[in-house]
Amino acid sequence: MDRRLIVSVCAAVAALAAGVCSAIFSSPLLAVLAGLIGLVAGVAAAALGARLERSEHSMRRMRADVQRLRRELDELSAVVAEEAVRLGPAAAFLTEHDHSQPAGTSAVTTATAIAAESAFDTVTGLLDERFFAVLVQQRVAAARRQLQPVSVVLFELDGFTDVPESTRDSALGVLGDVMRSTLRECDTACRIGDTMAAAVLEDTTEAGAVWAAERVRGTLHGSPVGDSLTISAGVACYPSHALGAPELVAMAGRALDLARTRGRDHVEIAPGES
Repeated sequence: MDRRLIVSVCAAVAALAAGVCSAIFSSPLLAVLAGLIGLVAGVAAAALGARLERSEHSMRRMRADVQRLRRELDELSAVVAEEAVRLGPAAAFLTEHDHSQPAGTSAVTTATAIAAESAFDTVTGLLDERFFAVLVQQRVAAARRQLQPVSVVLFELDGFTDVPESTRDSALGVLGDVMRSTLRECDTACRIGDTMAAAVLEDTTEAGAVWAAERVRGTLHGSPVGDSLTISAGVACYPSHALGAPELVAMAGRALDLARTRGRDHVEIAPGES
């Protein structure tokens, strides 16, 4: 049992006993003692409540992270299978010439393992760039079937085009951490290009996508490197700005161009329909 809980219970019992004694013996000293003991009980109870609230918050965040990872892995299954088919001939060659593989290992199994190992970008921790187009296509198709909106947000680091690779990778790592901690578990984030990342937001209108982009931007401002690291972002939404996946990404790119023309640290929405 938590020590704070024991202290709180014991103090409450002692305060009750002191209060009863003060009433029986009409002793002001006992009444004061009962009040002090009651104060101790209240402080212990408040500390216990705060600790429980922090524990519950940590548990909720852990559950959200687990749900996000499960969803991303589920969505990757079809993409990994497609990648395995594409790598099939190369994997068959590797299996045939690599005697370290266990007997009975199939080419598809080897290709699937190769694809799964490279599914996530090592710098940002986000999904690799080659999965982005397929994921947008899948989300737009699902949104069309379910009559729901879906948004794409493109993020780009401001002023990191001509910096050393190590500096750029450090900045991208911070952006990846912020995106993973800020976006919902149903959203998907990918690294695209040298200085960019993208988010595909399920069942999200353009207003919700702008809010999500501003949350990422604001969280980045609050990070230890917030004074020196900023991002520009472009938002496009199906079906408001485009009806197909490639067009949706293109419109988000146009919005990002608009944000960059305004200078650093801006979020812009795609200009009308494609």
